[in-house]
Amino acid sequence: MPDNDKREKYKVTALFAISMVLLFIIFFSIIFYIRASRPMRQARQEAEEIAEEYANIDTVDDFYWFTREETYFTVMGRDEDDRALAVIVPQSGDRVTVEEQSEGLSEQEARQAVLQEHENETVEKASLGMVDDTPVWEVVTTDDNEDTVGSNYYLLQFQDGEEVKTLRDI
Repeated sequence: MPDNDKREKYKVTALFAISMVLLFIIFFSIIFYIRASRPMRQARQEAEEIAEEYANIDTVDDFYWFTREETYFTVMGRDEDDRALAVIVPQSGDRVTVEEQSEGLSEQEARQAVLQEHENETVEKASLGMVDDTPVWEVVTTDDNEDTVGSNYYLLQFQDGEEVKTLRDI
């Protein structure tokens, strides 16, 4: 009988130790996630404030972080008159660009335009920003072909979907 008591104490101690290690891992994972996502939350909040100031955006539908030569934050949303707008904010905060969404491609249309030309690829993400003072969609894809490694970047003009630049296998 005494051996059974020792085994039970050992099991309880082991369970307690495993539970504490798991709690420790979960706690630090949460802290790491919060700290890692802080720049995105802060950028989004600041971009939304600028979009509200410049375009009276009161409902936000999407947010994009776009980086090429410069970094841009884009807020897609609706103003108080229910117009769908895209507000493109440079990281520096100057020269905010406001576009009517109906005057250009939606994210889905940009994705479809790339897939029509590049059937054997999978779209990973799309984001709206500026290149050479022109609003563009950046559509990032990967090849479905297993022999190809890397990502492909397509820049499409927001207004008409014309392909501006292509970077393959990056």
